[in-house]
Amino acid sequence: MNSRKKVELISEILDRYDDGVCLYCGSTLNGDMEEDDWDEGYSDDWCPICSENIDPNDDWDEACIEAIDKVIHDEPFKA
Repeated sequence: MNSRKKVELISEILDRYDDGVCLYCGSTLNGDMEEDDWDEGYSDDWCPICSENIDPNDDWDEACIEAIDKVIHDEPFKA
C-alpha cells in the first residue's frame, strides 16, 4: 500500500476512534444503538456487523494504536 493510502486509512481510523464506532467497519456499537436495535444479550462494546468487542472505556486507545500499527506494517485486518 502506498504512503498516501496509509495516511488516508490512519485518518479514517482516528475518525472512528473519535466517534466511538467500530474500528473494523465503522458500525455503531451495541451500547449506542437505539432501544429497538439494542441487544441485551451482548455487551455495550459489541459490534453487530463484524462481532468485535472493543470497550471504548478500556481497550479503545490500545485498539486504535494496534489498528494504526497494522496499517503501517501492511498487516491485514481480521474482523
